[in-house]
Amino acid sequence: MSKKADKYYETTFIVDSIFEDERVDSIVNKYVNFFKKNEGEVIKSEKWGRRKLAYPIKKRVTGSYVSIEFTADPSVITKLERAYHLDDDILRFLTVTFDKKTLEERNVYLIKKEQIMKEREAAAQQLQQSAEADKVAEAKTTE
Repeated sequence: MSKKADKYYETTFIVDSIFEDERVDSIVNKYVNFFKKNEGEVIKSEKWGRRKLAYPIKKRVTGSYVSIEFTADPSVITKLERAYHLDDDILRFLTVTFDKKTLEERNVYLIKKEQIMKEREAAAQQLQQSAEADKVAEAKTTE
């Protein structure tokens, strides 16, 4: 398969929350290996953790959310969704594709978000240092 034919996708699925973290990791690894076997490339894999569902699914009110970003040939998606349907551990899934414009906008957003987080961490660190300096100065005045 040609790399030019590959598209950028994100798949998000909900795993039954009764499973331990090790079992969720094995399910994630199973799908990461699925992409590798089908000549796809996994860009990023994230576990979002257990969250409350908006409505009960298969009599469950919580689920473990997992997101995998990958590039692959479009024919892989039908195989992936077939695998999801056959897997009893997956409660729900959604796979979306990104066009070039959306992907660029998303990357810009993520870069801005990362910068804001760094600025907040730096501000919190400065605040903590000034609070420590105030404590040291107060301790010297009380001696």
